[in-house]
Amino acid sequence: MEVSIKAMEKSDVKAVVDGWNRSLIYDQVNEKRFQDIILGDPNYEKNSCLVAAIDNEIVGFISVIAREGISGADNRGTVYQKDYGYIKGLFVSDQFVGKGIASRLLDKGFEYLKSKDKSIVKVLEYTGRYFFPGVDTRYERALKFFESKGFVRKNTINDVDLEIENFEPNDYHKNAIVRAGKIGVNVVDYDPSMLDKMRSFVEKLDEGLRKSWFPKGWEEWFQNNRGKVVALKDNEIVGWASFGVSDDIGWFGPTAVISDMRGNGIGSWLLLESVMHMKNGGAKRVIAGWANTPFYIANGWKICRQYIVFEKKIIE
Repeated sequence: MEVSIKAMEKSDVKAVVDGWNRSLIYDQVNEKRFQDIILGDPNYEKNSCLVAAIDNEIVGFISVIAREGISGADNRGTVYQKDYGYIKGLFVSDQFVGKGIASRLLDKGFEYLKSKDKSIVKVLEYTGRYFFPGVDTRYERALKFFESKGFVRKNTINDVDLEIENFEPNDYHKNAIVRAGKIGVNVVDYDPSMLDKMRSFVEKLDEGLRKSWFPKGWEEWFQNNRGKVVALKDNEIVGWASFGVSDDIGWFGPTAVISDMRGNGIGSWLLLESVMHMKNGGAKRVIAGWANTPFYIANGWKICRQYIVFEKKIIE
């Protein structure tokens, strides 16, 4: 059995997506989403995505990513992340598991990341375009594989959700509104006329949040009023949240409150206002990914999915 490893061509995408969906059963994708997250990533380079083939049949895939310098092509990198390279996805078809193919793909991925002067590989916590923030805990074979290759578990990330078809605000939510109101805060729908105020708000966020959520060109997203609420105090924006609805599923986040205003119920009010908008938009369930879990649990949400973030040093 001869296995060849080569850079993925655009003509390979359909076969890769088919193999991905058979192997990564909790992370189904279509070709459009795959191309958007892989090929559409500003940091993408052809040699960062590899396929394994046997007799011209694709049986494995790896995508790694590295930002050039600190900021990268997406301008989202920070000094803290400058040594990191990331594995965005890895699979081998079930019938070929255990034949060393995943190890060969991983080694090739390491070679690419070393060529970019990255000394640490993470799976995942990548703040660019990603499918998942870590390895879903239900992929037991994948967890064992990374551990066998010297990766260590760094932390756990949660997705959370809330059933909202019959949702009504409870005393916790009402108290948050009262607390925020006492310091002169009001939560309203965002309007494009607030763009200058939004710019001032963004400048007050720490570098990590600002680069992750407001990369170059972010103002274009704020030229419309869809899916955004803001918290105002003294006619200045002190908090913001985004949301959306697809069919009967709502998606919440990201969201932020400037640091010296936290602890006053503002985040909970932004969350509540967003939930009510999504409920009125037909959503029956809302999901927040890569969540600040204690905040959501306090607001009545529950953990619906967990991921392990792995890390390995590849250059001493």
